[in-house]
Amino acid sequence: MIDSSVPMHVNNHMMTRESSPSPKQNLSIDTAALSNLSGLQPRPFKSSSISPTSKFHIQSLPDGVNPIDANDSKSVASFLEASDDVLVLDVRPFNLYSTSHLKSSVNICVPSTLLKRPKYDLQHVILASNLPAGLKEAVLSKDRTMKVLLYDSNSIDSRVSFQLYQTMLKFLQHTRFTIFYLRGGFERIDSSLTESLMQSPLRSPVSLTTAPTSDEQSASPESLSDRVSASSSEGMPFLTGFSLPSATSSDNKLLMSIKKTLPKLDTVTSYNYNFSFPENFEEKKTRLPRWLSFFADVYGKENSSELIVQRFNDMFNRLEKSEQVRLRMAISNIDKGSEVCQNMDKNLHETTGFGTPSTLCPCCDKIKYTIPQGVEYGYKNRYNNIWPYEHSRVRLISSPSCTHRKDNNDDYFNANYISYKKLSNRRYIATQSPLEATKDDFWSTVWYNGVKSIVCLAASNIFGQQEYYEYDQFLEKIQLSIKINSCEQHSSFTMREIILSKNGKSQTVFHFAYHKWPDFGTPDELNSVFELMKTKDEKLAPLMGQKPPSVRTADTWDLLVHCSAGCGRTGCYITMDMVVDGLENPNDYEQHYDPWGDDDLVYKSIQFQRQQRISMVQNLDQFIFCYESILSYIVNNLIK
Repeated sequence: MIDSSVPMHVNNHMMTRESSPSPKQNLSIDTAALSNLSGLQPRPFKSSSISPTSKFHIQSLPDGVNPIDANDSKSVASFLEASDDVLVLDVRPFNLYSTSHLKSSVNICVPSTLLKRPKYDLQHVILASNLPAGLKEAVLSKDRTMKVLLYDSNSIDSRVSFQLYQTMLKFLQHTRFTIFYLRGGFERIDSSLTESLMQSPLRSPVSLTTAPTSDEQSASPESLSDRVSASSSEGMPFLTGFSLPSATSSDNKLLMSIKKTLPKLDTVTSYNYNFSFPENFEEKKTRLPRWLSFFADVYGKENSSELIVQRFNDMFNRLEKSEQVRLRMAISNIDKGSEVCQNMDKNLHETTGFGTPSTLCPCCDKIKYTIPQGVEYGYKNRYNNIWPYEHSRVRLISSPSCTHRKDNNDDYFNANYISYKKLSNRRYIATQSPLEATKDDFWSTVWYNGVKSIVCLAASNIFGQQEYYEYDQFLEKIQLSIKINSCEQHSSFTMREIILSKNGKSQTVFHFAYHKWPDFGTPDELNSVFELMKTKDEKLAPLMGQKPPSVRTADTWDLLVHCSAGCGRTGCYITMDMVVDGLENPNDYEQHYDPWGDDDLVYKSIQFQRQQRISMVQNLDQFIFCYESILSYIVNNLIK
């Protein structure tokens, strides 16, 4: 799902269909007190005041914004009560937010270069945040009124920071919001109304039947902050299975950074996934594969969605715990036979799980997990926390004429090979959306690996700039010609036939741009994804004899998939494509799984993807969506 992960570079959305806000709660605000606030004068600052010469503090409070004096604890506290009609936003940088913030606030610090652009409107700001899908939907709903309280460090009416001012303007474009701001900012807030991420144990998603424990973040579960994640362009730390000490080790900090784009999730009090069963499910439920029989058991029950969330949350947590061990091994260079490794993985061995130790336990496989190249080539990474494992990393191949790459020994590309022969013979490359600095590397990877199809799941450019696949070009450094031969607009995606040419050789590549899949989320229409997959298969069939142009590439990797980070949505798509192939062609593979037996094909697909690239299928929404989509495919296409 992070398939994620955010600067995007600010792109952390979650799904807009399956989640819904929790029931409304009445917000009690002392309106009499609020009506008198306009006459309050700010008190002198005790800490750093705003420099009058700063270019980011030259704005006055815009019309339509209601000031709340930061010293008025009663009025401030009234905004902190859980309610679906109130949103408290902290626009300070994430490092300040993580040190201390209002208890129910959400960090939504958008880079100033984006804020100042008129085309980057409120919809982009909200979709780029870590708000849960239900709350995003509520904020963006045209029929929903909402109170919004914004604050920064120390703005006052006559001097409002650029960040706060521009964020206010985004909301003021819509009359359904009542906008408030803290006059004097966070520096004048009573400490009893604040909390600190750095002083709190981390809490992971928990089972619906258990109370939150110490793994990701210790915020009050009844507060709004548990329904939202601390969002910046980077997102909030998300870890499983250990607490953050007061003096964090360098390894822990690195591990935190890798997982920080994952949204905070509270399945106990507020998480909701409205699972959609296929229309003809009741008459076909007795003929499901055994590994999906759970759905037949819960179908028709009043709390079916709750039972589904509980089961899949437990399963997803095991995937996360397994990945934490894997990442710790990669970061700390721990030997698999060591006592440290065995103790780290003890719970995965002892707990009844959803896979055998050999398929679940990172200490039991034969892979040495390392990520050194990803750290060294930061400028080639779209995100500073999504790096490829070395053992499966795609390495660039340079042509004889490319002396620059040979001299610099630069073979780094943020991508991984993904394959799972027990389930499908299809071979994938999972990667990030290309940067300007990596555009040549991207097309070089397509060329030398014999890629026949590219599936792009990233959102289109919001500023109207051409995407990398929308125009003819000649890449001089790698001497590669790219020509758009044809373009077909389908209901949910755009297909382009692209001809690549180099040194008298040519290859055909079909490019599919699907823009209805929100970052950190899932698409509204299942059928649209399956339509893309079907069209892709039809176009690939005549190209199966097309081989890579160089003998230096031993294997053909037919399909390259990318979203923004190449984890969340990318992982979902590969899971769906791989499992559907395994269901449709079960006898094409040696030692194949019985698709109608007990082996959970979705779980195994995701688990093995995560052995090859981090965070594939990035969050619980995306994890459940994979099952929902495959269940729909089986009922509608394979059970007659």
